[in-house]
Amino acid sequence: MSSPTAADLLGYEGRLLTARSVEEIEFLLVNEPFSLVSYEQAFLWKPDVLGRPTLAAASGLAEVDANSPFALWFSRAAEFATGVVSQSPVRFLMAADFPTALNDGAEWIAHFTLVVLLKAPTGEALGGLWFGRSTPFAQEEVALVGWLGQQSEFVLWAWRREQLALKKRIAALAPLRWRAMSAKRKAMLIGLIVLVLVFPVRLSVLAPAEVAPLKPNPVTASIDGVVSRILIAPNQLVHMGTALVEMDDTATRNRLLVAQKTLDVARADLVRAAGKAFSEDASKSELQLLNSRVRERAAEVAYLIELLARLKLNAPADGIALFADADEWRGKPVQIGERIMTVANPADVALTIYVSPDDAIALDQGAQVKVYLNISPLASFDATVIQASYETGMSPEGHPAYIVKATLAEGETPPRLGLKGTAKIYAQRVPLIYYLLRKPLRTLRHALGI
Repeated sequence: MSSPTAADLLGYEGRLLTARSVEEIEFLLVNEPFSLVSYEQAFLWKPDVLGRPTLAAASGLAEVDANSPFALWFSRAAEFATGVVSQSPVRFLMAADFPTALNDGAEWIAHFTLVVLLKAPTGEALGGLWFGRSTPFAQEEVALVGWLGQQSEFVLWAWRREQLALKKRIAALAPLRWRAMSAKRKAMLIGLIVLVLVFPVRLSVLAPAEVAPLKPNPVTASIDGVVSRILIAPNQLVHMGTALVEMDDTATRNRLLVAQKTLDVARADLVRAAGKAFSEDASKSELQLLNSRVRERAAEVAYLIELLARLKLNAPADGIALFADADEWRGKPVQIGERIMTVANPADVALTIYVSPDDAIALDQGAQVKVYLNISPLASFDATVIQASYETGMSPEGHPAYIVKATLAEGETPPRLGLKGTAKIYAQRVPLIYYLLRKPLRTLRHALGI
């Protein structure tokens, strides 16, 4: 990469100064420097309430999960990098410099790493920038990373001051109004606040949901092989016994022809030996062996005939066939038991709800659910929880989630299978103050480690 010009540096600085939010600043700090310095990975961390490093942004990602395995490992790696003694504001680290305590994330450590600690003019820590790649950094790149750190310090400090100033202005208004109130009005206001905070409300959680069959009938591969073709269209209505999938039968049919020829030869040998047995004692001793061989070949032929019949998969019940695209399956190798499609009754539907572990509440059987589908966000329908997993599974997006099953309330019109939306699950009644502070208290517990 050629050295950046003054125009490149001024353009980068201008993009930082015109950012409209802290989130935009954090995204720019790990992605925009690539036009100035070549790197394979870039990260930004910020201190939490206890001053521990927390991953705030990563190059190539719109957002990061602070509870992911990498984020937890990176917090320890950033804490180590913060303690590295260096006369320069830029710390240069090689893979061998990291302690063995960080070996659980060895695949995430780049061969060469540049770390810049960010501080406010008052000396307060603002976090740090992390750049890694597989080739060494040149001296001019190290100097350029130091300049990037100075620009990052300024914009992060400026936005932090703006946020603190706004909070102070809002807080300054409260004491003036409070002092102007009489003692009676103060007591009434405090009493009203207490009544509101202890007012019982229904604890609830929002989670993504999709309409799924209540009793799905999976159509799975009967053998290891290749799908020849799908005989129906997606979402087509089928009846029990309808042919749905054809597997490629070339190899099985050839094996059957060979086995039938071998059986014919074995039978001919048995007939010839039986004819000689009247005059030759040696042929009598061969009869039992040849008879066993004929039975063995006949069993192999019967097995291949049965296997050939299983190469055409039929509908296990009446319903509609649920799968994405027939062309995607044509010529695709499959293993025995692999699901190709599902046949389900469109009138017998349920809801599959994916509740994040961070939002989990008491998901008791019989809990009330209200569902809002994406196709009609102003309309809703009621459902009831019938099952909740005791351990987390994976959502379609690849995130851990508790999987909850719910059935529609009596009288509700079944929505179309496959529709997605948002479900609101209700639990027991709790005081309003608990409802408001449940998540902040959980976050505080995680931060304090209690």
